[in-house]
Amino acid sequence: MIRIRRPRRRRLIAGILLAAFAIAGLAGAQASGRLFHDHSKPASIEDALRRFRENNRDAKELEGVYVYATTGGESVDALGGARHHYPAQTSITARRVACGLELDWASLQGRTTTWTLCSTDAGIELRGSDERHKFFWQSDRTTYVCAGAVLIPAGEAAAAGYDFTCTAPNAAETGRAELIGPETIAVGDATVATIHARTVGIISGVNHGAETADWWLDTASALPVRIVLKSRTSRNTIVGLTHYNEDADLRLLSLTPER
Repeated sequence: MIRIRRPRRRRLIAGILLAAFAIAGLAGAQASGRLFHDHSKPASIEDALRRFRENNRDAKELEGVYVYATTGGESVDALGGARHHYPAQTSITARRVACGLELDWASLQGRTTTWTLCSTDAGIELRGSDERHKFFWQSDRTTYVCAGAVLIPAGEAAAAGYDFTCTAPNAAETGRAELIGPETIAVGDATVATIHARTVGIISGVNHGAETADWWLDTASALPVRIVLKSRTSRNTIVGLTHYNEDADLRLLSLTPER
């Protein structure tokens, strides 16, 4: 007798069994508290220093790893919500690039921002940023290229501020850079003359919302002495509208970088 094979039926049964096992696994994970549990670890200042030493054999002036006293954190409300508290100290690695300085802030493993500050005819401009976040094992990255975000103007005609735009493949930000004025800030035993500038941007595209950044830049070097960040954005995801919040305050602890 010839046996008739029924591959479709077997595949269907196998699919049903796999689905049952998956549902059972999810139920077990939920019961044990493992389902949708989010972890975050502080970014290591020692790791930032090691990477800098590996990639910068001949460090130039201002280059190195700067340590900042840090408060704040980030949160999302998806899947029951999760919050990451930033460690008491975070680092910004400064590197020379063709137009100025590249500043790499590392707060958590999976949470970094890289800013590019360029010296132009208009003054010191924020020319780009690379934002990276990680929640529930999922990474998100947005890379902006900016124009018009003048933080320290070259002349005195900038009191009214500058309109700026930042574009990314899946998002855009439009806003205004404003000069608040000169302020003196204590850094360790030193007193530093700074320019306080603020950027306020409206985000559209895949993300939508608003971001504000306050910068206190050393008037002599444009190195950030203090940065205050505030972000309120949203995104439509497979689990619905997800809201992201961030508040952070960074204060430089020493003008001498680690190398």
